[in-house]
Amino acid sequence: MKNKVAFITAALFLVIATFGFAEVSVKVKDISFIDGLKENQVYGYGLVVGLPGTGDSRKTPLTKASLKNLLKNLGMEGDDVTSANTAAVLVTAKLPPFVRVGDRIDVTVSSIGDAKSIEGGTLVQSPLRGADNVIYAVAQGALSVPRIKNERRAIRTVAQIQGAAVVEREIQPEILFRDKDDEKNLYIFIVLKEWDYAVANSIIKAIAGKYPDSKPAMANGGKIQLSLLSDVSLPEFISSIENIEVTPAYRAKIVVNERDGTIVTGGEVKISAAMVSREGLTVEIRETGKKISASELKESATVKDLVDSLNVTGATTADIISILKALDASGALHAELIVR
Repeated sequence: MKNKVAFITAALFLVIATFGFAEVSVKVKDISFIDGLKENQVYGYGLVVGLPGTGDSRKTPLTKASLKNLLKNLGMEGDDVTSANTAAVLVTAKLPPFVRVGDRIDVTVSSIGDAKSIEGGTLVQSPLRGADNVIYAVAQGALSVPRIKNERRAIRTVAQIQGAAVVEREIQPEILFRDKDDEKNLYIFIVLKEWDYAVANSIIKAIAGKYPDSKPAMANGGKIQLSLLSDVSLPEFISSIENIEVTPAYRAKIVVNERDGTIVTGGEVKISAAMVSREGLTVEIRETGKKISASELKESATVKDLVDSLNVTGATTADIISILKALDASGALHAELIVR
C-alpha cells in the first residue's frame, strides 16, 4: 500500500486482546460441566399483534389463517381478517437445568412472514415445545427490539422478551449413572468444554490427591468418570470437584471477527519465515534479521508484533485478516485460526 498515511484511521477499528493460558490456574467448573446438566431448547409458533402497519401482507396466507383461528377460539367469526398489524413468528427459548414450574425464561421472537418490522408488537400466548413435542412453557408479552450501536440498519424482524415464558413442566436432568457390573457403584461424568488429555490428566491427579481412598477416576470416551463416595453427599462431592484448581495448557488460537475487526490472540503466538504480498503491501518474516519494521519481521515474531507493525502503516482490518489467513494457509502461523 503505497503512500498510505502511517496512522490508524477512523475506518480501522482493531482491538487486540492478549492473554496466556498456561500460567493461569482455573477451577474445574470453569472449563467443564457435569454430564447431564445441559440447557434444553424449546420452540413454538405464535402471532405478534399491535404492529403499526408493518406486519405481514396479504401474500402470507399463514398469518391470515392463524388470526382467523385465534378469533374463532375467542368466539368471533369473520371471513376477511387480514391485517397488516399482525405477523407470524417463531418463538425460541432455552430451559436451564433443574428449571421449576412457575420459573420465567427469556424468549426470542423471529418473523417468518414478510413483515417489515415487529417492533412495538405484542406476542399472543404461544406454547413452547421440546424435541419430544411436549409443551414445557407458554410465552406472551411485549416485544423489545435490541439496538445495535454503530449499525446502519437495525434488524427489526427479530426481538426479545425478558421473562416472557412461564415454565409449565419441570425437567429433571439425569446426572447419575449406575455401573453395570456393580449396581451399587454410582458415578458421574465431567465433560471438558474443550477436550485435552493433558488437562484431563491434571484433573484426575488432583482428584486422586483430594480423595486418595476413592476409586481412581479415568478418562472414558472423552469424559472423566468419577465414582461417588458413600460418606460424601452428592452436592458436597460435586462442589469439591468443581472447585479444584488446575493449570490448563490448550493449543494456541487466534480468533478473528471479520464483522467488527476484532482479533483475539495469545500473547506469544509465533510466526515462522514467510512472505505475504497483498495489494502492494509486502510482509516478510526472515530467518535472520535485525530490523523489525512494518514490512519486515524477524523469524519467531509474534502475531502481536505483526499486527502492531501493520497498524503503524495504516493497514486496514481486511488487510490484516487476509495476511493472517495467508500465513495460516502457508503453515507459518503456529496457532489455530478461527474466523467468524
